[in-house]
Amino acid sequence: MSISAQYQVLFNGIIHAFKEISPKQVTIQSPSSFTAPNMHLEYSVLINVIGDVKARMIIDSNHNSFQKLCESLYGFQIDGELLESFVGEFGNMIAGKLCIYSAEHNIQLDITTPTVMVSETHLPISTQTFTLPISMEEIGHVTMLLSIEAS
Repeated sequence: MSISAQYQVLFNGIIHAFKEISPKQVTIQSPSSFTAPNMHLEYSVLINVIGDVKARMIIDSNHNSFQKLCESLYGFQIDGELLESFVGEFGNMIAGKLCIYSAEHNIQLDITTPTVMVSETHLPISTQTFTLPISMEEIGHVTMLLSIEAS
């Protein structure tokens, strides 16, 4: 399967995961290529994808949006280490749904333990990365970053 076909399955899986998990209306914008050598992240979770496809998946947003997302999902607001734990678990939920979706499309994936990055983080980019802007009604904006390593 070509990298562009792999991206399509992964993007569709990510969209499916967000729509299935978010309790609010989800709006997805068109993906775009990100070519800068570094990216600036505010409040994010990194999960490496391994298996038939090797990729790096990052969900980036801000403190306030993740608080609202948690409150929307669970009915209460959290902060500090609990919010960081929630961000990691949210990444696991999205990545887990992505793995299931991909398996249904003949791509076997597994994921690594999430790495939560809080405050300003600069991450070097070694492969082409695509951004997928996502808005969740009453919650805020999330940017999904996806890099697939060429085989």
